[in-house]
Amino acid sequence: MAFTAIAVGAMAIVFAATYTYWNLQSGSDADRFNVAISTDALDELTGVTKPSPADSSGSSLVSEFVSLYPGGSLNPRYWSNPEWAGTIPFGAPGIPAGFTPVSSRDPVAAAAAGASPIRIRIPAIKLDSDVAALELLDVGDQSGYQTPDNTVGHIPETVNPGELSNGWYFGHLESFGTGEGSVFGYLPQISDLLRHDPVDIFIETDDGEYMYRVTSTSQVPQDELKLSSSTYAEVTLVTCWPPKVYDQRLLVNAELIAVRRG
Repeated sequence: MAFTAIAVGAMAIVFAATYTYWNLQSGSDADRFNVAISTDALDELTGVTKPSPADSSGSSLVSEFVSLYPGGSLNPRYWSNPEWAGTIPFGAPGIPAGFTPVSSRDPVAAAAAGASPIRIRIPAIKLDSDVAALELLDVGDQSGYQTPDNTVGHIPETVNPGELSNGWYFGHLESFGTGEGSVFGYLPQISDLLRHDPVDIFIETDDGEYMYRVTSTSQVPQDELKLSSSTYAEVTLVTCWPPKVYDQRLLVNAELIAVRRG
């Protein structure tokens, strides 16, 4: 009996220490996930133009760089040591063949959209998954969405790919013996990748494929997560964070930049 009590006590100490570590890790990750690209830089990368303000003093670093280096082909990872520049172009691989550049602010481009998402790809983290509509469940006096196992879930009350406003997608970070899978297990890597290269998200429907470019990542406490709408054609991907605690939510935001019909 005494041995059992000691073992249980030791396990409790280990659990408490682990929980404390991950809580501290959660707080320290806030800066890691706070990454953003300006909309000016997004337009520069996609080739979609919009009217420029008379005052250009607020131009993005990317725009200023492109004006200094013709073609803007030098990848940001080589900016500090241009003499060691490799062959990886800034924004590689760009917009694939078959896709037409569009503006996320253009209601005309979004007018042809409307089909439900069926597949999502993020080549930068080797994600390729089916998409299913999230189910709304009643839990006592509350209701909430249940993320499907081993699949990315789309909240059906939010917009479909290509439509103006924000479409919301959820996926599990990991699971331990529960069979839920880890479809968004590599989603946290996007924050680090975004500091060097653009990261693109492809969402497929029955009528074509929609290409979104990541504009920001962020972290919020789970109780502060709120679904928001937008005047642009955007998507937000969400997963739990940090591992084994899950009291934070990692958000990845992206804007529509290209469409492949059909």
